[in-house]
Amino acid sequence: MKKVLFIAYHFPPIAGGGTFRSLKFVKYLPEFGWQPTVITTNNKLSFAYDNNLLNEIPKDIKIIRTNEFNLFILHIIFSKFGLGKFYDIIKEKFFIPDSKIGWIPNAIKKSKIELKLQKYDLIFSTSPTICSHIIAMKLSKKFNIPWVCDFRDYWTLHSTYSYTNTLRGEKEKKLEKNILQEAKTLTTVSNGVSSDFIAQYNFLKNKVSVITNGYDIEKTFDTVPQSHFTICYTGSFYGEYTPVQFTYGLNQLIEENPKLKNLIQIKYIGNISQEIQDFIRKTSLTQTQIKPFQSQKDIENIIENSSVLLLILPGKKHYGSYIPTKLFSYLIYNKPILAIIPDGETKSILNKSNLGYFADPNSVDDIKNQILNMYNLWKENKLNPKPNMDYIKQFHRRNLTKQLVEVFESVL
Repeated sequence: MKKVLFIAYHFPPIAGGGTFRSLKFVKYLPEFGWQPTVITTNNKLSFAYDNNLLNEIPKDIKIIRTNEFNLFILHIIFSKFGLGKFYDIIKEKFFIPDSKIGWIPNAIKKSKIELKLQKYDLIFSTSPTICSHIIAMKLSKKFNIPWVCDFRDYWTLHSTYSYTNTLRGEKEKKLEKNILQEAKTLTTVSNGVSSDFIAQYNFLKNKVSVITNGYDIEKTFDTVPQSHFTICYTGSFYGEYTPVQFTYGLNQLIEENPKLKNLIQIKYIGNISQEIQDFIRKTSLTQTQIKPFQSQKDIENIIENSSVLLLILPGKKHYGSYIPTKLFSYLIYNKPILAIIPDGETKSILNKSNLGYFADPNSVDDIKNQILNMYNLWKENKLNPKPNMDYIKQFHRRNLTKQLVEVFESVL
């Protein structure tokens, strides 16, 4: 069996979208003749933990957890003495590529020990955090082992990247280019992300593979009758990812149809910034619940007892190339999906899956009308989509891991 050193900061018991990509690859790689050893953090200060995820890791998988100097501790100390702004200056100038740099030294140290003890055929790293790629690049050079680099999201090409035309931006751009040149090949999560990387770095033209995120739930979900029309959102809200337009559309619907106020429920489950929580609580006209991160088992129960799943992307055109991780888990619940998203890959997947009901993220009227349409269908017991399972099955994590193995084999 071939061996791969698998470098991933986000790995169980840390939970969240990025964790699942790594966990599922590790879970299925042995089925295709690859034995992973995982290098990850021992950080216990993450916002989301789910110890149940540890049960999905095959028992013979070696996991090397490395200590890190958590720079968030500096933030706490500086803030206590009224030096928060000074901390921000230090962070901007020296935390390159990000605040996980305290993980790099111990991760490299323990990885070197492992590579001297065992022969490895390949190194794989996944970001965020970019620190994973820095670790992998150093190890690949020292031990002359081919390296596959996985970008789950943009770095300097991100629409919200704030260091363009700064000294830090120049350093990070140079580091990004170096990483992409040194890696044998690059994997990304969507065709849009792949195209953007190639447009920026022409040398990537023949060394990028797209492997989307996916799902890994075998359970069959039945339709559960609900007394209320319940719309459920799972995941994070931050920055440009907000429920503002959805809330305005829903409020407008309630104002025009007051009788719906007590018939519609909204559930938000996940890591939601305090600012957005305050907005929701102050403005929502319907029954609204906000819950922090839940275990996968609890999320399944909440979703099963919901009428509609909510998917939101910012209305800017470039978000058409984004495919939220939650999309793939949504696909298997046999639930209609209210997708407030721009045209693009996510919309295409939902169209082909037969589960999407769409609204323009830039139009409050369009959102209002689609909510009303779905409510009326639900009330008449006609909100029963017929998912295209033959299409959806391609996104099973086992099939996606097979694609990753094909990439691995191509660079040996």
